[in-house]
Amino acid sequence: MPSQAGELKQQGAAEAARDPNSKVTAADAEQKIVDETKKAGVDAYQFDPNATPEEKASQARSHLAPGVHRERKSKAVGIVTDMDDGTPDQYDLPPPSKAGAVAPSPTTDGETNGANGHMAKDENARWMERAGWAPRFGTPADPEGEGESLLDHQTWIESKLDEKFYGDWYHNTAIIVLACLSSWMVAVLGGGLAWVFIIMAFCGTYYRTSIRRVRRNFRDDVNREMAKTRLETDSETLEWINSFLLKFWPIYAPIISDTVINSVDQILSTATPAFLDSMRMKTFTLGSKPPRLEHVKTYPKTEDDIVLMDWKFSFTPNDVADLTSRQIKNKIQPKVALEVRVGKALVSKGLDIIVEDMAFSGLMRVKVKLQLPPPHVERIDICFLERPTIDYVCKPLGGDMFGFDINFIPLLQSFIMEQIHGNLEPIMYNPNVFPIEVAKMLAGNPVDQAIGVLAVTIHGAQGLKNPDKFSGSPDPYTTISLNNREALAKTKTVKENANPRWNETKFVIVTNLQDSLTLPVNDFNEYRKDKHLGTATFALEQLEQDPEHENLQLEVMANGKPRGIVQADVRFFQVLAGRKLDDGTEEAAPESNTGIARFTVEQAKELDGSKSFIGQLNPYGVLLLNGKEIHITKKLKRTNQPIWPDGSKEILITDRKSARLGLVIKDDRDMAADPILGTYQIKLDDMLRLMEKGQEWYNLAGTQSGRAKLTVQWKPVALKGGIGGSGGYVKPIGVMRLHFQNARELRNLETMGKSDPYVRVLLSGIETARTVTFQNNLNPDWDEVIYVPMHSTREKLTLEVMDQENLGKDRSLGLIEVAASDYIRQTENGEHVATGERQQLSDGLRLNGKGSPRGKLNYTVSFYPCLNVADPEEEEQEKKEQEEAAKVTDEKDAVDVDNERKESAGKVDTNLASQLAQSEDRQLDVNGEQNQPKLHLKPDDLIKYKSGLIVFKLIEGDMTHSNCQVEVLIDDMLFPSYISSKARSRHTKFDEVGDTFVRELDVSQITLRLRQKSDSRGDDKPDYTLAKLTGNTLDTLKQGLYTPTVLSLRDNEGGVSKVKVSLRYIPVDMQLDPAESVDNQGILHVDVLDAADLPAADRNGKSDPYCKFELNGKEVHKTERQMKTLHPAWNEFFETAVSSRIAAKFTVQVYDYDFGGSPDFLGAADINLELLEPLLASEYKLNLDGKSGTIRLRLVFKPGYVTRSRQGTTTFQGTFAKPGKLVTGVAGAPIKGVGMVGGGVVKGASFMKHGFRSKKKGDKGEGSVGSVGTFDSEEITNGESFGTPTRSSVVNGDSPQTPGSTPTHNRTRSFGGRSASGGFGGTPSGPETGNASFTIVSASGYPPGTHVRVHVKQMAAKGEKAKEVHKSKAIKLSSGPVQWEHETFKVNCTADTQFQIQVKDHSTFSSDDLGEGILFVDDSGAGGEKTIKAGSGSVVIRSGFTAADTGSARDSPRSSSGARRSFLSKRETRDRAVTPS
Repeated sequence: MPSQAGELKQQGAAEAARDPNSKVTAADAEQKIVDETKKAGVDAYQFDPNATPEEKASQARSHLAPGVHRERKSKAVGIVTDMDDGTPDQYDLPPPSKAGAVAPSPTTDGETNGANGHMAKDENARWMERAGWAPRFGTPADPEGEGESLLDHQTWIESKLDEKFYGDWYHNTAIIVLACLSSWMVAVLGGGLAWVFIIMAFCGTYYRTSIRRVRRNFRDDVNREMAKTRLETDSETLEWINSFLLKFWPIYAPIISDTVINSVDQILSTATPAFLDSMRMKTFTLGSKPPRLEHVKTYPKTEDDIVLMDWKFSFTPNDVADLTSRQIKNKIQPKVALEVRVGKALVSKGLDIIVEDMAFSGLMRVKVKLQLPPPHVERIDICFLERPTIDYVCKPLGGDMFGFDINFIPLLQSFIMEQIHGNLEPIMYNPNVFPIEVAKMLAGNPVDQAIGVLAVTIHGAQGLKNPDKFSGSPDPYTTISLNNREALAKTKTVKENANPRWNETKFVIVTNLQDSLTLPVNDFNEYRKDKHLGTATFALEQLEQDPEHENLQLEVMANGKPRGIVQADVRFFQVLAGRKLDDGTEEAAPESNTGIARFTVEQAKELDGSKSFIGQLNPYGVLLLNGKEIHITKKLKRTNQPIWPDGSKEILITDRKSARLGLVIKDDRDMAADPILGTYQIKLDDMLRLMEKGQEWYNLAGTQSGRAKLTVQWKPVALKGGIGGSGGYVKPIGVMRLHFQNARELRNLETMGKSDPYVRVLLSGIETARTVTFQNNLNPDWDEVIYVPMHSTREKLTLEVMDQENLGKDRSLGLIEVAASDYIRQTENGEHVATGERQQLSDGLRLNGKGSPRGKLNYTVSFYPCLNVADPEEEEQEKKEQEEAAKVTDEKDAVDVDNERKESAGKVDTNLASQLAQSEDRQLDVNGEQNQPKLHLKPDDLIKYKSGLIVFKLIEGDMTHSNCQVEVLIDDMLFPSYISSKARSRHTKFDEVGDTFVRELDVSQITLRLRQKSDSRGDDKPDYTLAKLTGNTLDTLKQGLYTPTVLSLRDNEGGVSKVKVSLRYIPVDMQLDPAESVDNQGILHVDVLDAADLPAADRNGKSDPYCKFELNGKEVHKTERQMKTLHPAWNEFFETAVSSRIAAKFTVQVYDYDFGGSPDFLGAADINLELLEPLLASEYKLNLDGKSGTIRLRLVFKPGYVTRSRQGTTTFQGTFAKPGKLVTGVAGAPIKGVGMVGGGVVKGASFMKHGFRSKKKGDKGEGSVGSVGTFDSEEITNGESFGTPTRSSVVNGDSPQTPGSTPTHNRTRSFGGRSASGGFGGTPSGPETGNASFTIVSASGYPPGTHVRVHVKQMAAKGEKAKEVHKSKAIKLSSGPVQWEHETFKVNCTADTQFQIQVKDHSTFSSDDLGEGILFVDDSGAGGEKTIKAGSGSVVIRSGFTAADTGSARDSPRSSSGARRSFLSKRETRDRAVTPS
């Protein structure tokens, strides 16, 4: 009993370690366990807890037998690209065409019978000849009696005779006697053999029928008896496999240990709770008893391609009932020892914990899905039919916890079990299944499993050292591989240089990001094996956090020593895939012009054998991309029907529209040049469309006979930067208009408060647009319209309502799917048409599209097509192809003329002419489809098409900052339409294309900005904007239409960033809704003049009246009260932003002020803003709905874009402007410049406004508070010419006159009111002047103990000294921020004045500078707060600007003495005295 003794020794050592009075330590107990385990012949591993997972894996691997552990083969593959290298085509092929494609021939049942009409029949005959049948699912069913056995089949006699006349013993006896008597009678009567055979046939038939009944009754009786004892759970035993596992387990257990050791430490480190310092593995042994399969139950009545089984399994090491006595002696329990370190850093203690007596059992359902192609198993689905039984014992080895099982702690074990089941249930508890994609795992094609493309740019190396000191300078080159396996790509060799410069970019398809990118550097040797200098390594896991890593300095290591540095860039571009549906199918991937193509030539048939002397060819294929060789197949011997096993090549496509795929088939001649047997060339786009129709065979050109089977596999990839090029943009077919009205009864995911919902639109899984957020609201009224460009009828839109989170990712509240095919219609000639009426929809929101709906989203959907606009680049390409085709035709004509001359001389050579004729007939595409007329746009024609898509190409940028991105905004959009990739360096080549929708081109404004980080919340806090440029969209489009144009963006420090762009315009066939027009939104100027005949509310017969104005249920202004009068004259004015005149509910209410009590209502009146003419002052005398009284108002509406902001209350201060106050600029500061932006994701335009809801009496919808854009044009460069734009009013012209007389009394400005343009109706000749107010609020981030004092200086003109306008009190900083009270002052200045903020450490005799920053005045009138970065800390300052009252309200706010300078032009001016219809 040596093993039982060893087990007792282990238990004794563990118990002694738990005894606080014992000298046995935990380490001693662990060592004893390991020693006894090894004595029993079972592997056990003990590690240093501080060892790395690689070191532990290496230690475990050293115990494996040689050859047991085999490296996993990488599915990565190096690929070529279609990027032009400037070299000419290597083959002179006919122009690309799809005319040579062989159409499938239909069969009698209407289905195609192979790609060329014969393949399916030939293939079936081959299988019949070789195997007897072709691969199929199940056995062909008998249409007359499917599933009937011979016993169940009813004969004619059975159908005519009743069962009482056959089947018993006496019936059989009677028929035998009858047969004998009948035969005797025939013999007596002299009958022949014919009568005897008739009698035999009759009696035999009867006897067979009778015996069949006997057998059937017997079968039924047996089945009935068996059914009495058989249970539903009857199953088969698996003792044979359990016996196999007993012998196989000692071999395979180390492999499992190796796998566990490779990953367990990483899992423990990421799952360590916050109260523990670390968890590390110290001891690990799996034990000697393998898992056991108890029984299996099979369900035979399933589909032919489904195998369904229930497996009962268990892993119970303590159960010895199935072990032999020898196995019991040597049995070792599995044990895992962990070191758990409690505390932090130095103040921590390691606690060793042992987990033993583990047990696990359960009932698992296994579903195997079969398929015809290898490996013949497509997928295995696994799930537990019930909760599995899990048990374990967890004890500490030390004496701190007295050695008891911690699961005895009340409620702890049940809590742990619930956590385990809670995590496993959504993964693999019935009905959820855990899929194992066997076909994909075993697939040899890396494109099937590709998750993306790796772009590795190897710039060079520095300080390469040759390990052989006598070898001289190396001739280095480097290869690219994963985990030091086979080389996927190789650079050129640089002769005798330890600091080589390669500057090469290689592309690799990757299937996971768990591997390491390895760059082995080698020294080239001409006559002997290349010498390995070292390897640089980069972990691909880093790409999950940041897909782009530039300027990497990777150390070259060899034998643990540094051998130099490799300089490289690594970028990862993800494959775009459709969402997987519940039935296992996948949605169509989003349309993209960039991606991975796998081009394959599978086989060829009927090659022209006349080109060989023996009639048998040695063919091989050459695959071409844009006329250049990319792959050569194997050379087959003596066959005219070749099937190539290696005819595939992976390609990175950067422009699918222009990519040309070609094939050249040659005959291998050993000594002579290889003749061409046939060629073919086709565009990638055409080939993909033909494959959708099942056409895979193509007639070869330049030969009398022959056809080849060509296929291409496509996966879109989102390429960015200089790699993607303009090919990444797919021309849209139209735009989908989505009007999000509101949502009702949304889910509440917050424990405190309510959800903060917004709607985002995803196109094939990629976010393209979103609405603003409504804070703390489960019934939001967005009332927003979003336009999304559509590229195909196969696309799907996902409308997902999200809950915005301050920390962490936003959470889904439910989604709705919209199929583009439901709204996009086509005419017979392929032209897309608008949907007509907007369909009102109200759908329930489901989480992940599943489960019961909770909440409803109300919205409308409509589609508007794009006009067919000519693209100069495409026309130039078509012209080039036509010239090539004409060249082929001219050559054919020349040959015809030459042959005519030869014919007249009696010698005719028609071979060349016939080949050219065949080449022309097969390669020149005769397209019978009706081509839609194309629209050629010129700059002067743009104004005719007000609505459309602006397509912009970001070419390159020269910025003052690195690590920034370019963003594009249009009109009143809160979020960018396009975001470029990160510019890692100051000079970046973008080569990115995006688009944005414009509603009214003639009044549209475009904004480009340079930002460090995207604003996902919409509040622009903190402000990451580095530079900005805003101007007129029409003039910008005219300037950059099909022409590269340089835009200059200035930042606050005077730096200039330049972005080169090129623009296109695609008009959209639609009529804009009047509610979406710029004339429906803007600034409302209200003059509160006076009132008359108000009712008396006080005892003295008078009232103390004041007015309160409400817009959409929110108070926007309250006047001063007039004491003791029934005819008050307020003479005040205010301005407020109106997001929609059509839907606005604007009211005025008059109250009587009562000191110490609630005010008395005197009357109210509704004001219809739809009646206002833009820019014209209108005076109204409104009757109040009280007892009596009228009020007189003067209203002027100035159209302009109002940018929506987040709605509702929030806990963040300073996020929103106060209702009713005009907000200009961005983040409260004057706009100093606008930057143009690009991005990898094409976004639809979002236009945020109210204006689509019908007005109701009690409507309390939230008003739109935001910013009205005022624009400062900046310098814009086109070539070498520079403009000098100036600030001016929007429109030129005379001011409209206000009807009626003007009161003679003086006007007083109401509190907080202000004008939009320096006094409403003035004629500004420069920046508006007024008073800036400042309040120093707080400061933080400075060293404790400093006496913080803030100095404010007003920046003067160039050459003049800045003037100090204020310095605060000095406050000592102890802990937390410094707070000032009543630190307020005012300065007389202009709206664009800059102020310098200096923070100093004040002392009696000197002051130390702590930092400084720049401040612009917040001229919004709302008193916005700003955080100014100054040194190591920051200062919070509240600022506001009040413009001087320079004119009467009768003047037009758009009047100006000077012309407005356009965005890009130098001389063009533009007048717009009236708003567009």
